[in-house]
Amino acid sequence: MNKRRRNYGILVAGYVLVACLLLLSQNPEVVGNFSLLFLPLVLLAGFLEGTSGALVFTLLSAVTIVAGFLMHWMPQHTAIAQIVSLGILLGFIPVYHHDRDARQRAHMMQREPKEKELLKVERKAFMIRRQIEGYEKRLKALTKLYEVAKKLSGILKLDNMLDEARLEVAQLLPHHFNISAEEDVRLAFYIPQEEEGDFQRIAASGHEISDEGFPDTFKTKDLQRWLGESFSSLRIKEIGSDPRFQSLRHMTPFRSLIVIPLVMHEIVIGIMALGSSQPGAFSPQDFKHVEVISKQIVFALRKALLYRKVQTLSFTDSLTGLYVHRFFRERLREEVHRAERYHQPLSMIMLDMDNFKRVNDKHGHQVGDAVLAESAARIQEMSGGTALVARYGGEEFAVLLPNTAKARASQVAQAINTFVKATPMDVGGTQISLTISAGVSMYPDDAHSQEALIASADAALYQAKREGRDRVVIFEPGQ
Repeated sequence: MNKRRRNYGILVAGYVLVACLLLLSQNPEVVGNFSLLFLPLVLLAGFLEGTSGALVFTLLSAVTIVAGFLMHWMPQHTAIAQIVSLGILLGFIPVYHHDRDARQRAHMMQREPKEKELLKVERKAFMIRRQIEGYEKRLKALTKLYEVAKKLSGILKLDNMLDEARLEVAQLLPHHFNISAEEDVRLAFYIPQEEEGDFQRIAASGHEISDEGFPDTFKTKDLQRWLGESFSSLRIKEIGSDPRFQSLRHMTPFRSLIVIPLVMHEIVIGIMALGSSQPGAFSPQDFKHVEVISKQIVFALRKALLYRKVQTLSFTDSLTGLYVHRFFRERLREEVHRAERYHQPLSMIMLDMDNFKRVNDKHGHQVGDAVLAESAARIQEMSGGTALVARYGGEEFAVLLPNTAKARASQVAQAINTFVKATPMDVGGTQISLTISAGVSMYPDDAHSQEALIASADAALYQAKREGRDRVVIFEPGQ
């Protein structure tokens, strides 16, 4: 619209200028020359505004020329010639526009296939660009998963690996695990117990992601009822709304859960569980993300479990299941260092089966091995959960009691002595009664080094042997 006004402004200004020149010059010869300026004015109007514009300014020009003739400013033949010229010029303008429109249509017809082709190319380029963006996102996700798998697989110790896995899940779901705020989402890992077959929770050793609120054990029969025989992953929006999870409702304070079996070669080697006190806390997208990262955790978990098994086989005695002599000495060195650093007592009990050679001679070595295994189980049971128990050699055992004074250690030794001899051992229907001798020593009162602690406990043990066996002797400095 502004362009149209500008065009008409130019044309009107030109018309007024020519009209003023005619008015100022009343000489017929001069007026005729000035009136010829209407011809380019009409031509300009046709160029700018088309046929309609040319017609308007043709009429205005003709009226002005007629008015000049009537006022005797120009001869009749000059006025007629100029009006006829205006008419001829006006006739050529539609022809010009028609030809121009035809050329434009032909040009547009030639351009249209190219534009369509260009549009197709642009659409194809857009689709390719979208595909590239999708590939970039997938590559980024795969790179992230590779980094997670590489980081987890490089951690061989089970507890440390699971703690790192907790952090990776937290980074994957930052809207749930906000370390700076108090969040109610918890994450726990379970591995199968070799004896019962149920799944035992591996407690979190780090403090970043808590597993508080999860039960210590998941029964295999419960998991089969929840996840089906194929052990499929599960997202529970509301525990209370599904009768299958009534027992789970009493085991945990959570209302929504994600439970993902960690499966390798169709064997469930672990369970990963996320819980929240809010119903519907986990979206399908959350569930999908956790399932993806769980596949990386599976490989790392398998590697850590194998490493732990190898380590266990390398430092445990195959007959008794107790630690071997070599590993015991390594742990003893660590415990002595810890006791020295934190100024804590460290007690040691050396035990020996009395007259054990008679069992082998009378009943054979197979019975003797069974008696050793049973004796080791009784010693382990009476020593407590914090004690480190080892088969020191043959029928001799050692018990290490961190942060335990000598008086308490002597009570443990006496309990072991009493328990071993109180109940005969039933081996293949044969009742075998045994007694045990023990010597007790403590760091740093009785010894100031690892070797001195062993020597003092051993000295107390041999004193018990000399005094008649079946007794506990506490080491006294100077004996």
